[in-house]
Amino acid sequence: MTTTSTISYEVRVLPFRVRPLPDEPFDSWLEKMAATYGATMNEMACALGLIEQQEGVAVSATAWMADSWATALTDEQASRLEASTGIPADQFQEMTRMRFAHHAIRYTRRGRISSQCPAAGTAGRYCPECLVDSGGRWRMSWQFPFGFACFRHRRLLVDRCPVCDRPARYRAHPLALVPVPGRCHNPVQGPGRGPQANRCRADLTADPTRTPVSRAVLDAQRALMRIVSTGGAGFGIYAEAPQPAVAVLEDTRLLSRTARHAIAAGDRLDISPLGEELVALFRASEDWTTAVRARPDSAVGAAVGTTLAVTALAKPGSVAALLQGRLAQSSSYTAHTPQLQTLIAAALGRRRRPTVFLQSAPPSGVSPVERARKVPAQLWGEWITRYAPQRVGSEVVASALAAAVVFTGTRLTHSAALALLDPQAPARQVTHVMRDLGRSSHDVGTLHAILRLAAFLDTHDVPVDYARRRALDYSGILLESQWQEVCRVAGVSAGGGRRWRLARALLHRTLSGDPIHSIPPEWDQAGVTAPAVARFADGLPSAVRTGLDQLAADFLLVNGIDEPVTWTPEPSDGVPDAPAAWARSRPARSTAADVMPPDVLARAYAAGASTYEIAADVNVSRQTVGRILADTGTKSRRGRPPTFTLDSDWLRDHYETQGRTMAQIAHLAGCSEMTINRHLHAAGITVRPRGKAGTS
Repeated sequence: MTTTSTISYEVRVLPFRVRPLPDEPFDSWLEKMAATYGATMNEMACALGLIEQQEGVAVSATAWMADSWATALTDEQASRLEASTGIPADQFQEMTRMRFAHHAIRYTRRGRISSQCPAAGTAGRYCPECLVDSGGRWRMSWQFPFGFACFRHRRLLVDRCPVCDRPARYRAHPLALVPVPGRCHNPVQGPGRGPQANRCRADLTADPTRTPVSRAVLDAQRALMRIVSTGGAGFGIYAEAPQPAVAVLEDTRLLSRTARHAIAAGDRLDISPLGEELVALFRASEDWTTAVRARPDSAVGAAVGTTLAVTALAKPGSVAALLQGRLAQSSSYTAHTPQLQTLIAAALGRRRRPTVFLQSAPPSGVSPVERARKVPAQLWGEWITRYAPQRVGSEVVASALAAAVVFTGTRLTHSAALALLDPQAPARQVTHVMRDLGRSSHDVGTLHAILRLAAFLDTHDVPVDYARRRALDYSGILLESQWQEVCRVAGVSAGGGRRWRLARALLHRTLSGDPIHSIPPEWDQAGVTAPAVARFADGLPSAVRTGLDQLAADFLLVNGIDEPVTWTPEPSDGVPDAPAAWARSRPARSTAADVMPPDVLARAYAAGASTYEIAADVNVSRQTVGRILADTGTKSRRGRPPTFTLDSDWLRDHYETQGRTMAQIAHLAGCSEMTINRHLHAAGITVRPRGKAGTS
C-alpha cells in the first residue's frame, strides 16, 4: 500500500483554482475547492495529489487525513499542490496549524506536541459575519484556544453550532461528502444511514445572539496574536528582557485563570475594561464556576480572562495585586517567565535569588558548553562598567557575570558554569556576588541584561571562539625583544621590566578573555595585578597600543585562527546593531490589508461604517483608510450629515427682534455657538459685537 507521502502518479494542472484568503487555514481552502468543483473531499484530494488513486478511485483514504493536512504538509504534498494549482508551495505550508502557531508549540521529550501547550487543541470558534463576507471560508486564528474575538466586526466569536450545540469544526470534514461552505458538518444522531444522512448541515451564518466587545478586549486579542506571530513579547513586565511566546502565553494563562477565579469568588477586581454586557454573559456561561478551568471552554471565558491578564501584564504592580492572596503556597514556577516567577514569589512572601531567577529563564536548547564557547571567562569590560556591582572587585564580578550568562536557562549551578570558563576562579567569592546582585539601584537592571545577552548568544554566531582561545599556549607571546621593538617604533621608552610584564599580561587577557591570575605560571608575576594592568592599559600610548594589536593579530594567524583580536556585543541592549531592514512600501496599507482586504473595506464603508470605525478596526489612521477607498474607486462621503435645520426667519426673529445672544440661541437649537454664527452669516444677518445685546 502506498502512503500519501510517496505517490507514484503525476498530478495534472486543474483548469481553475480558488485563491487562498489571508489567514485562511488549509482545510477551509480545500473545502472551498471541493465545493467549487462539486466534488467530494476525497475526489478533490486525489486531484491535488494528496491521496493515491488508481483509475480515478482513491486508495488508502482514511478519516484522519483531513486533520493531518490541516496540521502539517510534507514537502512532497506541498509541491504536488503547487503543480496542480500554480499556487506556491510555501503559501500552502503557511496555511497549516503547525506553521501558523510554531512559536506557541511546546514539545514533549519524545518529540510530540505537548497537550498542555498554549496551541494544543482546536477551538473551532467562528464569526458568522465573517462567514457571510467570505462565502463560508474560515480564518486560521479561529482554530486555536487563544482566539476569542473578531477584529473586523468587533464582536465575540461563536463557540458552538446553534443546532447541534457542538464546536462547529469538532471534526474534520468527511472525505466522502461534498462540502457546503458555511454549513456545519458535525455528525448527529439520526434515523438514516451513511455520512450524508447523519450531518447537522446547520447554517452557521445565522446569528441570533451577537455580543459586541470593548476596545480593551480587541486590544488583548491583538496582543495575543502579535505574541504568536512574532514569537515573543517585549511589553510591560517584559520590556527590559523580552521573553519567548510559549512562556508568555503560560503567564497569560495563569493570570487569566486567577482573574476568572477572582470574579467567580466575588473578589474586588477592576473589570471596567470588559464592559457590563461581557461580564453579564460570563456570569451566565458555563465558565462561571468555582472550579475555574486553566483553559476556558467558551469564548467569553477566554475574553474575560485574557483581557484582564494582558491588562495586568502591562504593569508589574497590577500583576502583583492580581496574584496577591490568590495563589497556593505550592504554586509551580517552572513554566513561567523569570519576570512572572519573581512576582509570584513576591505574592507568596518570598524573594527569588538572582541565580534561581536566571536559571528559570525559558530553555533555548543550546548547551552550556556551546554558550561558554562564545563568552570570555571575564565578561567584556563595557558590560562590567555598565552593569557590575560597584562594591566588589572587578575581576570577581567579571567572572561571576560571565558564569551567570552560561547557566541562564539551564540546570547548571554557578560553580559548574564557572568551571567551564575558569576552573581556578574563586567560586566562593563569585557565589557571594550573585547572592547580593540586584539589591543596589546601580545594578537593578543587571539580571535583565544577562537574560538579553544569553538570548542573543543563543540565536547569533559570534566572531570569536573563546573556548579555542583559552586552550592556546601563550607562554611565548610578546618576548622582551618584541616589546622593546614596539616601543622603539612608537618612539617611547620601554621602561624597566615591569612595563614589559604588564604589557604581556594585558595581551594575554585581551586574547584569551581570562583573568590575570591565569597567566602562565613560569612568567615573572612581580607587580602584575588586575588593578595594575587596568591602570597600565588606560595610560597606554596609541602607537604602543597599535603595535600590541598587530602582535596579537599575528599571534592568532600563527595559530591558524582567522578572527578579530577583540569583539564586544553592544551593552546598551544586549545585541550589536543589525543592518536596518528596508521598510515596506506603504506599511500602513499592508497592515490594513492583512486585517481587512480592500474590497471588504470598501463594502464595509458602503454599508455605512465610518472611516473612524474602520480605522479603529484595522489599527491604521483615518487618512490611510481614505487612500484605500480612493484606490478602490469608492466615492467618500464628505462632511457630516446635518442633524438639524435652522430657518432663517426664525433665526432673524430670535437674534434681531428678540435680541437673544448666540449662546442663548445655540441652547435653544441644541448646537454650538459657532454653528449659529455660521448660519447668521449665511442668512445675511449682521452679527453684533460681543457684549452688546439686541433691542427687544
